[in-house]
Amino acid sequence: MDLIEQKHRHPMRAAMDALKEVFPGMGITLMVFNYGDMGRMNYISTAKREDMLKAMKGFIARHEGRMMGEPHNQS
Repeated sequence: MDLIEQKHRHPMRAAMDALKEVFPGMGITLMVFNYGDMGRMNYISTAKREDMLKAMKGFIARHEGRMMGEPHNQS
């Protein structure tokens, strides 16, 4: 399965190119989905899949109140 539906491919790549200029050297993930639709989510990322998933899990845990404080840089 493609990560991006064909109709979103060009706009998402253009947006990612712009974000990479604004945030050089940072990990970036762009997700596009329909409100209220628990179906398809399109995403593009500068990070490896496992790094992006780790960042998202930390984000969700912090926003659900399961993790306190800021994440530490593991580099």
